Amino acid sequence: MTMSVALDKTNKLISIEHAERGLACDCFCFECGEPVLAKKGEKNEHHFAHISNKESCFINPESILHKFAKQVIIEANGLLLPALPNSQETEAKLWQFSQITPEVRLGNIQPDLMVMVDKDTYFIEIAVTSFVDEFKLERIKTFGTPTIELDLRELLKSETAIPSDEAKNFILNQLEHKRWLYPIAQVQEEAVNIVSTTSASTICPNQSINEQAATMPSESSGKSYQSYLFTIHGMWIDVKAFESGMLAVKSVSYNHEIKEMLKAWSREGRGRFSDQYKTWNYFKPFSATVLERLIALDETPKQ
Repeated sequence: MTMSVALDKTNKLISIEHAERGLACDCFCFECGEPVLAKKGEKNEHHFAHISNKESCFINPESILHKFAKQVIIEANGLLLPALPNSQETEAKLWQFSQITPEVRLGNIQPDLMVMVDKDTYFIEIAVTSFVDEFKLERIKTFGTPTIELDLRELLKSETAIPSDEAKNFILNQLEHKRWLYPIAQVQEEAVNIVSTTSASTICPNQSINEQAATMPSESSGKSYQSYLFTIHGMWIDVKAFESGMLAVKSVSYNHEIKEMLKAWSREGRGRFSDQYKTWNYFKPFSATVLERLIALDETPKQ
């Protein structure tokens, strides 16, 4: 496997197309840190090679994208962000940072970037294949620091070169892949509370997954649940939040990407698929996380 990306002497990503030929590139292997030279001959594909002549290292695309995202945000000293939930702001705007600190450890949490706007602190999490889970989110809430997550899966799956101006523009100036993890917008918080908070008179606090699943009623049973209808990737997603804390999610029409997403969440949170109802069922406490994710992904036009 050829190496098309390396680190320059300032520790920034550089593609083979923008590197000077041979040792003049003054570059290092992204993976192992050894010096490399830029081979840009007439016959073979242009690539970086170790000066020591050892075999090319395997460079994980996820790692490259993660580093590139941090690099461009630091260089730009800001990025376009949606309005902070529950604030007076209602429109997206360009945020300019007075200070950026990467990978700083704060007790039991280490955000990808800690940024300052005037005297206020914010966390930026860059997600490629690993996303903030409910445990890290709880630690973020404990700190009380507003936190934005950049979901770069779409960029990873595309044919966009990393690094490139196109990728830089996507990271800095596009909004669809950015969502505030904390604080939660008031309307979202009220919805999530339906599955995350249950009346003691309705359910035992230690109710098992099997007991939660057993509360799923038939359409005519008359048991109460809260219904939602989301639009994700142009498809309707029907959701029922039951008093037990269980969440039943069903794609109204078949969509392979949505099916794989719901299946992955099921594996992550020990959910189950119901052959009877054709729903993916999620249980407390993970059901609240699923509902948060569905709300964040919802494309339904807001009135």
